Amino acid sequence: MLTEAGRFLRRIVLPLAILTFVMVGVGLLITKSLDGIWPFTVEDGLDRTFAAHRGDGWNGVTHLFSTLADTRVIIATTLLAAVVARIVGHSWRGPLFLAGAVTGQALVFWLVQLFVARDRPDVPRLDPAAATSSFPSGHTGAAFALYGGLAVLLASRLRERWAVILVWVVLAAVPLGVALSRIYRGMHHPSDVLTSLLYAAVVLVVMNRALLSPKSIWGHPSRGNRRGADGGLPRAALVVNPIKLDVPDSRARIDRIMQEAGWAEPLWLETTVADPGAGVTAKALAEGVDLVIVAGGDGTVRECAGALAGTAIPLAVIPAGTGNLLARNLGLPIDLADAVQVALNGRDWRIDLGTVDPDDDSSEALPNALSDALSVPSPIPSSVSSSVSSSVSSDGSSDKSDDGSEGPVGVEHRCFTAMAGIGLDAAMVADAPDALKKKVGWPAYVVSGARHVRDRRMRVTLTVDDGEPIKRRARMVLVGNVGALQGGMQLLPGATPDDGLLDVVVFAPYGMTGWAHATVRVIGRRRDHATAVPPAKQQRLRPIEHFTGRHIVIETDRPEPRELDGDPIGPGTRLAVRVRPGALTVRVP
Repeated sequence: MLTEAGRFLRRIVLPLAILTFVMVGVGLLITKSLDGIWPFTVEDGLDRTFAAHRGDGWNGVTHLFSTLADTRVIIATTLLAAVVARIVGHSWRGPLFLAGAVTGQALVFWLVQLFVARDRPDVPRLDPAAATSSFPSGHTGAAFALYGGLAVLLASRLRERWAVILVWVVLAAVPLGVALSRIYRGMHHPSDVLTSLLYAAVVLVVMNRALLSPKSIWGHPSRGNRRGADGGLPRAALVVNPIKLDVPDSRARIDRIMQEAGWAEPLWLETTVADPGAGVTAKALAEGVDLVIVAGGDGTVRECAGALAGTAIPLAVIPAGTGNLLARNLGLPIDLADAVQVALNGRDWRIDLGTVDPDDDSSEALPNALSDALSVPSPIPSSVSSSVSSSVSSDGSSDKSDDGSEGPVGVEHRCFTAMAGIGLDAAMVADAPDALKKKVGWPAYVVSGARHVRDRRMRVTLTVDDGEPIKRRARMVLVGNVGALQGGMQLLPGATPDDGLLDVVVFAPYGMTGWAHATVRVIGRRRDHATAVPPAKQQRLRPIEHFTGRHIVIETDRPEPRELDGDPIGPGTRLAVRVRPGALTVRVP
């Protein structure tokens, strides 16, 4: 996770430095190389046309627009708007965004002026000319930064789309009016104001990404004014895997972000080996929270998702694992502060959940200690923990058998949000060195995968829904709720998490030709639906086959490695899974 200083440098300073460099380059091109080339040879005709058709009425209108972008007016309006934004929004993010946008564009303008000198248009000017270059237009850039920034802030607080459109139309008209006024009054060339509009827009985007919700610039309603179920401030539970996240440092940052967003103090819960996430999530539900935010890897996310399945409480994710499969497929940001902003201001999306059949032999192989759980003191009292683990499941059923003995974990706790697989993929995740995963992340799977590329292929019988069994020889069979694996590799290009279906890929390359064919299809994201191809020819003609269904049964001729969401669940000869459509609500950008 980046420090605050590192995030400031990466998200604000570096983009503005690059923008300044680009603007200097554009200015030098216009003044040194393109001055005698169309359209720059004819753009001054617009200045002369305006100058020839001036009148008292238009002189007054353009004077008003120019005044709206005067330095003193810009500073006063920015300060006033920042104060109002702080009072109304109860947060410093809005004021900082607005002040940062105006200051950022002014800094870019000042630096560009040091390197680019361009004469003003050769027409009578209606305003006194400042001792600065015509390129770029400071009035235009300042107007776009201020009034465009106001549009962003206002639109983020409006729920009606017509009101959002109206705000954008009215406030966007100001910088456009300023741009035309500066040309009309003989102060700038058309290319000066056009490039100023563009660079000011970039500054707004940079500040928006750094300080506000990623969606707010497009006018989507901010959900910072949410209310809890009891009508008070909304409250979230933070389920944290402490080995994946620096809890003390991250807790201070998250608490601050949530306070600024108008949320109550969150309920902090940590996972343990004995409780990788399901129990603490059940405790959070019992506390009546409005949102569960999970900070951990795919294993922790899976455990919490199982406990939330069938409820209306959304699940938000702060990606902190090796693969982060669900987070990457949902387009969630990796940066902690950005992920929290999505959790608080994002939209809810109901997605499917995959579950392992209760009579499948993987139910007994699933370990209690998942790969991204760790042994730390549980924050839940033992009495509560035992009560939760023995009695709570998403359908309210008990995990104890009729005679009181402990039975297998309930179906809801043997689920997957992203993928389940048998064969090569499971061998890769099982053999990836932990030390290497901590150092380099998901590329560690490439190292372990290289060890298993030449493993003997397995004989597979695949049954999709009530169809006829399909016999194949394959490297692996993967069942996915989403399409992308680690590194963005799309083995299931048609998979979507809300279609009520599971996608299946049979990966069976044979020889150099087969591997080359498979690689081309993966890179090209081509989807091959199975046809009646004889199994012997399938090895070469169909290195990749795709299926879709609601209930998938995979059987092998010998015990093979298996995994759920990147966590090994022990070898077996059978993996049977089914889909629960719309069972989980997730918070996404």
